[in-house]
Amino acid sequence: MRPKVIVLICAGLINAVLIYLYFTTLVTEGNQSANGFGAVFLILFLGLFDLVLFIIFFVKKMLLIRAGLVVAFLPIVLAFITSLISRTSMFDEGSGTGTYLWLLIITMPVGLLLIVIGLIVTLLKRGKPKSGM
Repeated sequence: MRPKVIVLICAGLINAVLIYLYFTTLVTEGNQSANGFGAVFLILFLGLFDLVLFIIFFVKKMLLIRAGLVVAFLPIVLAFITSLISRTSMFDEGSGTGTYLWLLIITMPVGLLLIVIGLIVTLLKRGKPKSGM
């Protein structure tokens, strides 16, 4: 099997496990923190996760844009994953999972800067005439 296929299969398994963990917490324990807002955020997170994987594997030669996406959204991913593991709200700073969101103050501007630089470099490379003829 190709490495891309293995990674995409693992991503599908991660999606399935996260959905299973969320809804078993909601149904079996009646956890009040597992509400509709959490379900919407879970869907948005998994969509973002799949979009980043798609960009990483199928959009060629956009290293700065990929790095910017990863850097910008890393605190959200960390907060969400640790909240699923500890079965608390990802916005609760007392449990420690919400403190990751404060990193967005640093990572979001840096990630957006990397994305903008990557877009500028890509546009300049496309506009440059090819030499060698």
